[in-house]
Amino acid sequence: MTLSDPAYLLAKARAQGFCDLTDVPEQTVEAAQRLALACGRRLVTCEGPLPAPAAAAGQPGALRSGMTLGWSVPPVPEDAASYPVRRLSATQSVTFAVCLAAAWHDVHQSLYPGERFRRADVVDTLREIGADPRAVYAAIDTDLHLLLLICHDGRYLRLGPAVAALPDTFAEALRRVYDQLPRPRESLTIRPEDEEP
Repeated sequence: MTLSDPAYLLAKARAQGFCDLTDVPEQTVEAAQRLALACGRRLVTCEGPLPAPAAAAGQPGALRSGMTLGWSVPPVPEDAASYPVRRLSATQSVTFAVCLAAAWHDVHQSLYPGERFRRADVVDTLREIGADPRAVYAAIDTDLHLLLLICHDGRYLRLGPAVAALPDTFAEALRRVYDQLPRPRESLTIRPEDEEP
């Protein structure tokens, strides 16, 4: 199989969670999108680390534009129980919830890509509500990163390709509980003076 094979592109996006489209012909992407839509899936353009954590021998690479495999129509496997879906632990779940709240400031906007946020703000918020800091660091630095739910963006974090892949029903459900998401006390908007040189 080559990069001109739409089935290979879909398999790569599924296996690695995110794939580069630099050397992929446009017609291959279009054919892969048609195949994905026929199966209730969709290719979603987003940013992610290349190489992706699933394909990286060491640290994942820098953020670049690419694609991930998302859901186009409900029910998603979690709802249909069509195959096992990985569940997050309680600490991973609440850490991800704080990351969502830190990145998603306006409920009327799209969930992805959200705003960049600080790791320390997430850790401090979770420490205040009694989470074990070691488990929080593990969730941020390893678990959520490997699952592509969050990515490093220089010295900040941002929502990852797995969030872009979430079905619209997930974002709608989050909108209903948006005001209940745990969030840091102060605004997490990154000011221009905080930007990297």
